[in-house]
Amino acid sequence: MYQIKKNQSRQEIDSCELFHITHYMWNSKRRPAVSGKMGYIPGEGFYVRMVCEEENPLTTYTNYMDRVCNDSAMEVFLAFPEEGESLSNNVMYLNFEANSNGALYAAYGKGRKGRSPMPEEYLPLCDMRAEVKSESWSLSFLIPEAYLKKECGVKELNENTEMYCNFYKISETPEIEHYGSFHLIENPTPNFHLPLYFERCQIG
Repeated sequence: MYQIKKNQSRQEIDSCELFHITHYMWNSKRRPAVSGKMGYIPGEGFYVRMVCEEENPLTTYTNYMDRVCNDSAMEVFLAFPEEGESLSNNVMYLNFEANSNGALYAAYGKGRKGRSPMPEEYLPLCDMRAEVKSESWSLSFLIPEAYLKKECGVKELNENTEMYCNFYKISETPEIEHYGSFHLIENPTPNFHLPLYFERCQIG
């Protein structure tokens, strides 16, 4: 289980549980080391920071909802089954994906088909920030609580909330194609949209 620490501010992210992306699947051509932390700030949302040890990350996209998975990208997926609903690949889940430009692709919905883009009104709240250094790059951003409750149907966020997560590193460009995950996905073909392979989370 991934423990999501409750914080009072973004500055407390260092106190949160560290996760690592170590499962590289589907004949990945690269295996960059990725780590990160996620905390919950009541009234604001989930604050995430991820770091990838990768030089010169492939970066071409600059706009919201561009296909950043073709670049070098890091991703967060969160699933929220409804009360009484069993975990399946068709529960409500959201995906946040970004490259080293800070270009964001964010969508939500039940299952992989028919997903909707996150309304652009939430982009200022996300406060997506990217930083590129000589041997690594990082992302920090907020998954807004207002978005979760209004668009994704999440009723409450506390220690009783049933939720699941997975964190990813990806590039679908053939020369550097790779698929890394925090929790192992046992599927014969590349597919990150499988909540059955997400890790259970608990706020508290």
